[in-house]
Amino acid sequence: MDLEQDVRCLQSVIPNEEWYETTHHELGHIYYYISYTNPEVPPLLRSGANRAFHEAVGSMLGLASMQKPFLAGLGLIDAGVETDQTQTLLKEALNYIVFIPFAAGVMTEFEHDLYAAQLSENQLNQRWWELARTYQGMVPPADRGEEYTDAASKTHINDDAAQYYDYAISYALLFQMHEHIARDILKQDPRSTNYYGNKQVGQFLKDLLSPGATRDWRSLLRETTGEDLSAKAMLNYFEPLMPYLKQVNAGRTYTLPETI
Repeated sequence: MDLEQDVRCLQSVIPNEEWYETTHHELGHIYYYISYTNPEVPPLLRSGANRAFHEAVGSMLGLASMQKPFLAGLGLIDAGVETDQTQTLLKEALNYIVFIPFAAGVMTEFEHDLYAAQLSENQLNQRWWELARTYQGMVPPADRGEEYTDAASKTHINDDAAQYYDYAISYALLFQMHEHIARDILKQDPRSTNYYGNKQVGQFLKDLLSPGATRDWRSLLRETTGEDLSAKAMLNYFEPLMPYLKQVNAGRTYTLPETI
């Protein structure tokens, strides 16, 4: 409420794993708000270094909140419990990796065609499903003609253009930030971390978040992580999943149907 001592997040939640992670994600946003609400940042620049930074910070804290050492530290699981890393990584990949073609492909290109290329109103559904087929391998039911506008099922098309492009970039950013914390500060496996109580992690986050939009995001990222924007950290994180994926997909072929 005051971005200092009274901080609230209004949510209608269910006590399950998904909402636990979502709550930490939203807290990431809140503590970003707190960090750049300081006398060094003019009110007009009290926002993320770019829009993707805000989502990256939220998603990073959501990711970290689900890792075994942090959960064990909270007493939510037993420290000796056996976990299946392959299944954990597969679940995370379905959340982060599979999302990118939709975000950076379907949503972003449709918004470009709608707003910049003056897409005709009698081609809206056709173009949406052309992009879904190209980027996601998805086809519509046979009856999805121009009397429908399936793109409008995503409210961002109407009220927050380019946000899904920001989401796509944020996933590269979150793994860069997380890998830096894990490898360079905590000296831990990025797939098994616990940020809690580490003052160096806190200082890194303060340096990253407190400038708000007063700094060019590229310079800020380079100074705090030592890297330019890159998907390398994301690939490193999911590298242990590759042998499993190659095994289960060996010899598999697929022909996309015309309709479903």
